[in-house]
Amino acid sequence: MDIGIGRGLGEARRLAGEHWQALLVYTALGVAVPFLLLSSEPIFSLRTLMAIVSDPWTYRVGGSITGPLYLLGIVAVIAAGAMLATWNAILTEMREGYISELMYGMVAGFAYLLANSVLAVAVGLIAVLPLILIGFETVARGTGGVGIALEVYRFLLSLVGGWIGARLCLAGAIMGARGKLEPVSAFVESWRLTRPAQWRIYGFYLLYGLVFTLLFAALAGLHGAIIMTNAPGGALEMLMSLGWVLLFALYFLAQILIPAGLYRAAQPGVSAAEVFA
Repeated sequence: MDIGIGRGLGEARRLAGEHWQALLVYTALGVAVPFLLLSSEPIFSLRTLMAIVSDPWTYRVGGSITGPLYLLGIVAVIAAGAMLATWNAILTEMREGYISELMYGMVAGFAYLLANSVLAVAVGLIAVLPLILIGFETVARGTGGVGIALEVYRFLLSLVGGWIGARLCLAGAIMGARGKLEPVSAFVESWRLTRPAQWRIYGFYLLYGLVFTLLFAALAGLHGAIIMTNAPGGALEMLMSLGWVLLFALYFLAQILIPAGLYRAAQPGVSAAEVFA
């Protein structure tokens, strides 16, 4: 069945209205908890990053890289688990409760995260093959026509990556709706369901990505200006932290509700009332 973007967004709004409590709980888990964990590591501070960029030869952050990488792994698992738990909560016909959803989400979320990582590595290896043929020394110089060709190649890769992401956008929602623990069949199903509307969905996600990119850039610019003109730990900097949490929460909700709405829109002749009857 062809997926209508308008119907998908309508279904997303309906799901948000019906399941706002679950969305609130899992957004706190998927956004607030990771934010607090990352805030404990100095390298993830925007003030620290700006200092390194402005003076990379003298400004250093002590400690091993293992700690931040380990923390990123934990945060990624928590976020993925919260996403799968949310899809399970808002798309199943009968909820089993928060504990059951969390247990499912953490197991399915880890599998979903692992499958996405394997896919990203595979695509990355394929993408690097032309660079191997050209030669890394030539690529490193990047002068003249080679430099222009590399920029064009990077741009095309980003477009192809976005298209693949659009084709697989329903995978998490499919897993959550059906209580699946393995992601491969959900990826295959998402690829099948999005085929009729792939370019429409792709265009929508390009616009969606542009909007959030501008929002993130605007907030980063404002936060950077505050850092440059205020002492550490001031009220304005605390307010900016709240701004980041709210923006990440908005992004988290969009990442949940848009695929969920599109998945519901892909179901032939089934309305929200019929699904939850």
